[in-house]
Amino acid sequence: MRVVPVAGHDSLLLNLSGGHQPLFTRNLVILEDETGQVGLGETPGGEAILRTLEASRDLVEGKSVGCLANVLSSMRERFGHLDAGGRGRQTFDSRVMIHALAAVESAFLDLLGKFLELPVAALLGPGQQRDAVEVLGYLFYVGDAAQTDLGYRATESPANDWERLRHRETLDAPGLVELAGACIDAFGFRHLKLKGGVLEGRAECDCMEALHEAFPDVGLTLDPNAAWTLRDAIEWLQPIAGMLTYAEDPCGAEPGLTAVEAMAQFKRATSIPVASNMIGTDFPGLLKACL
Repeated sequence: MRVVPVAGHDSLLLNLSGGHQPLFTRNLVILEDETGQVGLGETPGGEAILRTLEASRDLVEGKSVGCLANVLSSMRERFGHLDAGGRGRQTFDSRVMIHALAAVESAFLDLLGKFLELPVAALLGPGQQRDAVEVLGYLFYVGDAAQTDLGYRATESPANDWERLRHRETLDAPGLVELAGACIDAFGFRHLKLKGGVLEGRAECDCMEALHEAFPDVGLTLDPNAAWTLRDAIEWLQPIAGMLTYAEDPCGAEPGLTAVEAMAQFKRATSIPVASNMIGTDFPGLLKACL
């Protein structure tokens, strides 16, 4: 088992918590079996997750690839206390154990799939459901990195509009439309998600209208990371309901309502499909409440 921390350059991408740092980090897990076959897993970066993965080595090495469930149970037993505080309220998931677990599980499944000559999708849930999955393009508002003393790197000789624009300050609808066009041209996305929670809510919905007008055949999603109240989410998103594929975390917990209840009320009031990555294990309950 090898654990490899990696980093890549990032732009000053904005969300409700502030801005992304100049580097994004990941932790890779590389498992090699007795035949030399390699399985890969990937998870968020950070020292805490790195240390937990390194401390999992004795639970992983020497085990049969078929003993995945036992390995994961051992990791939960040893490191479960690290996630006692839950996901946290901000955009970054503050849990540790679950991310270490995910990387090990992915690497094991990669090895098992190669041994059985099956794609990993065939090993999960009800089995493989499709041959391809369309990738969602992610749009951010972008801050002016020149206003900081941090080491953001601009592309000196951009090969296309995307490389030119991805570092440029983008805080309004015209700039976002230009950035989206460059993203579509460079990568061929047919679905785009905007990370919201940065501007005032109505302004972000105006940006979604501008994107829909510019790219009427592109599916659009808005994700304010539960920064809005239930009342505001309904008021702001209802007028653009027909432009949205779904809304991700349009609202969250507030006095008298859990996040699950708030999202369910939003869905009933607007008929806009919803998704969430902010409420963790409550998501099955959310789905049931929204039916």
